[in-house]
Amino acid sequence: IAVKGTIILKTVAFIVLAPIIGMTIAIIINLIIINISKNARPATAEKWFKRLQLVSSAALSFAHGGNDAQKVMGIIYIALVANNVLSPDAPMPEWIPLSCYAAISLGTMSGGWKIVKTMGTKITKVTSLEGVSAETAGAVTLGLTEHFGIPVSTTHTITGSIIGVGLTKRVSAVRWGVTYSLIWAWVLTI
Repeated sequence: IAVKGTIILKTVAFIVLAPIIGMTIAIIINLIIINISKNARPATAEKWFKRLQLVSSAALSFAHGGNDAQKVMGIIYIALVANNVLSPDAPMPEWIPLSCYAAISLGTMSGGWKIVKTMGTKITKVTSLEGVSAETAGAVTLGLTEHFGIPVSTTHTITGSIIGVGLTKRVSAVRWGVTYSLIWAWVLTI
């Protein structure tokens, strides 16, 4: 059998679970950071969180490439095998991952800012502290799912993480209308 039901079910389950896992990890990280830095001077803390956000965004970018590029690499590899360009036991040519990573990088540079703007301002207002929490939670979630070979959406995962940091402020800090629109877009996309 070419299609394995358990793998399909695991993938479908994590379409729903990845945002929830990201949200849960973001809440935990955000609460830990808030408690650790509660006595810090706001100006000093903001300066440090802006620096830390460079690290957390790099981690998220790395996890994004490791997760999303894997899906496309597999499709290209299988297409080459199906067309007898490669034998089924041949290793993946190095140009496949390099081209996939390059495509994700170029796509993120050219249009990713629109997604970042929507995620960082329309779901809830994200400060540097919350950005560190959300990006770290997204990177951890993507890293775990990639480690276990579960393909998930980076956008779904980071959306859950951003909702999580919004929830640590208060439930009304999350713009639920925008969130529901995103969820419906995901359902229609699937």
